Amino acid sequence: MKQQYPLEQAKELAEELKQQLSRMTSRIEIAGSVRRCKETVGDIEIVCQPSETFDLFGAAEPQPIYLPYRAVKDGSRYKQYRLPNGLCLDLFIVLPPAQWGVILALRTGPMMFSKKLVTRRPWGYLPSEYHVEDGAVWHEERGVIATPEESDYFRLCGLNWIPPQERN
Repeated sequence: MKQQYPLEQAKELAEELKQQLSRMTSRIEIAGSVRRCKETVGDIEIVCQPSETFDLFGAAEPQPIYLPYRAVKDGSRYKQYRLPNGLCLDLFIVLPPAQWGVILALRTGPMMFSKKLVTRRPWGYLPSEYHVEDGAVWHEERGVIATPEESDYFRLCGLNWIPPQERN
């Protein structure tokens, strides 16, 4: 079992990491059990959207995200860092076609709630004409459905927005 840290200690560290990352991102939010205000925390989850840099021809590219910690996983959309105190930082990077609202909702959790958010009705919350892939909601005929805010994703699922602390 991984080591658990008190919420206040994890929250303080999450805020420090958010501050470090903010110069490389256009949007950033703490997710996971810190956002749900659980008494103890096993890892820190952060969702971010990289700032864009522009090449000589005006084409936008996401700015690389680097932290001075050992990367355990180092993908373009998901990075995991082992922090000096033993906690892991899971960094979820919102890149197209991914949508902020979907990613934040799923990464806030908890796991079973997130699973219901991406499972089609009648077993889950997602209307049957949609599916989630690559961090975006897809309609069978219309393609990607914009969910720029978490509340947009909840509304698409026919739900009122649920505060993170009440998700189970």
